[in-house]
Amino acid sequence: MSTVLLVDDSPADRALFRRMLGDGGHTVHEVSLGTEVLDRIKQVMPHVVVLDVNLPDTDGHEVCRQIRRDPFCSGIPVLMLTVHAQSDDVLRGLSAGADDYIAKDEANEIILARVNRLANYRKLATLTVMNEQLMQMGRLLAGIVHEIRTPLSVIRGHAELMHLVYKDDASIKESVDPILRNAMVLQSRLDHLMTAVRVGPATRSLASARAVVDEAVELFAKSFDPRRTRARVGVSAHFEVAHVEIDAGQLIQVLLNLLANAQEAMHEREGSGKIDITLRKVAAEGADWVVIDVADDGPGISAAVLERIFEPFFTTKENGTGYGLYLAHQLVREQAGSLTVSNGPAGGAVFSIRLPLASEAAVASADE
Repeated sequence: MSTVLLVDDSPADRALFRRMLGDGGHTVHEVSLGTEVLDRIKQVMPHVVVLDVNLPDTDGHEVCRQIRRDPFCSGIPVLMLTVHAQSDDVLRGLSAGADDYIAKDEANEIILARVNRLANYRKLATLTVMNEQLMQMGRLLAGIVHEIRTPLSVIRGHAELMHLVYKDDASIKESVDPILRNAMVLQSRLDHLMTAVRVGPATRSLASARAVVDEAVELFAKSFDPRRTRARVGVSAHFEVAHVEIDAGQLIQVLLNLLANAQEAMHEREGSGKIDITLRKVAAEGADWVVIDVADDGPGISAAVLERIFEPFFTTKENGTGYGLYLAHQLVREQAGSLTVSNGPAGGAVFSIRLPLASEAAVASADE
């Protein structure tokens, strides 16, 4: 599904295009004035802008030039509309930066095909840039992690030695224990960071779903920023034991991302700051699954954002990158699972991780 921003001052034309594009599988947002376009683009992040040339407040060509001048919007394809696509009009539109130009009375199939082409081009270009940036990020992180690990190993080694030598001295032990504990946390976070950006398939092994969740919650609790509201995290399971075949490091990275997002959402609202993690078993699609629900009591997510929240580069945060949830979604997919999002009945967002439940034979084989 793609998102289209339709810019046209005619209610009748907007209704016609809304129906046509909607039937073609697109989500349509509308504005009627040229001065509203840039702000609306930044709100909905469309894959394509369908722009009427004749607007009541601004010439459509000037609006197209404004889109091309704005760094935030410049890469979004623009399809310009006019009553009659004369050669001079087409040249003016292309000179203004339009990617295509078409008459309003053209056949619906042709208009829809052109919108589809531009939307697919936008998606492909976005993914290409994302892959290039991820490769650069991976190389950069590998270097940073390598530089940090050596001094961290020295710190941890000396802390372990002091813990052993002065284990009977309570005052020294009180100072050494936090150093050792946080060195171990940092080392674990570095390992998980490298797992998240590595190239290749996930390395799966049998693990307790509850144990992995508990580890992620413990890491999250130790990484709280004291300047922010401290969130309370509760974990409950509707079963005693459930095993999944996963890459535990990747799953922990996904959970840490979801917990951090939940904390940020609640901080913006200044709510009670409660995150509930629930583990349950479900049967669906002829298989058994473990579902991990991460629910917060924040403001929830708007419908327009819900349908695009896992897209690369899509973000509603002023300083957001649009990487986090996209990567989380991809990491869960690599483990034969799925990551979905909805709004809870009492408000707040609910992210659900669904993973295949390990078979009894696999569990028995691991116990041997």
